[in-house]
Amino acid sequence: MKIKLFLPLFLSLILLSCKEEKKIEIIPDYDRIYLPSNQLTETPQLLAGKDKQLLDSMLQFYGKIYGVKYADSKWKKDKPTMEYKFMIDETGVIEKIFMGKNNDEKINQLVLSAIKSWKFKPAVKDGKIVKSQYPMILWFESDKPINESEYLPIAENMPGPIGGMFAIQQKIKYPEIARRAGLQGKVLIQAFIDEKGNVVYTKVIKGLGGGIDEMASDAVKITKFNPGRQNGEPVKVQVTIPIQFTLQ
Repeated sequence: MKIKLFLPLFLSLILLSCKEEKKIEIIPDYDRIYLPSNQLTETPQLLAGKDKQLLDSMLQFYGKIYGVKYADSKWKKDKPTMEYKFMIDETGVIEKIFMGKNNDEKINQLVLSAIKSWKFKPAVKDGKIVKSQYPMILWFESDKPINESEYLPIAENMPGPIGGMFAIQQKIKYPEIARRAGLQGKVLIQAFIDEKGNVVYTKVIKGLGGGIDEMASDAVKITKFNPGRQNGEPVKVQVTIPIQFTLQ
């Protein structure tokens, strides 16, 4: 009798051990089933502070990412921006991931490896837990500083973000650390914009701390601008952008 009971238990353990680890699906575009932050009552929150193991994995993740910057000569001359959107289910688990078209494959693999252990507090809409999107931007600064004197402080036609300030504001997610600390106010970002409307460099002129400054700077960096013009010609221009952070 003991043998008969042991055999099915042993077989079931073998079957369980042979199951493949659940993989995060890579998708070519945003999945509309997962709601963006502007449609949510409460956005998803990464549960880093409550789980030391998870926090450690995040620190190791960023260490690896920035290690790549210095290990690969490519990062010495480029300043790529990596764009991701995680599709999070009602239990706070990442089910799918969208990666920007210009992302680096080496970075993508590090991201996929790290986020397997990440857990979120699920998003809420009108009192109901829902599927949601969680954006993450990785920005690598160029080691070569720009020549700020090449950028005009004022032009006949100043640069403006395509889509207006909403184009910047919608990329911003209030950092949880800043929210808990009650930080709010105005951040001033100085952006250096080339003749094609690309933001090539930013500086924080006035900040608030708590991760807010970095969030505001990153949002500006990945925004496309209408280039400034002087005598009808596109020119390099520097512009100061105010971004308001207000707790609701």
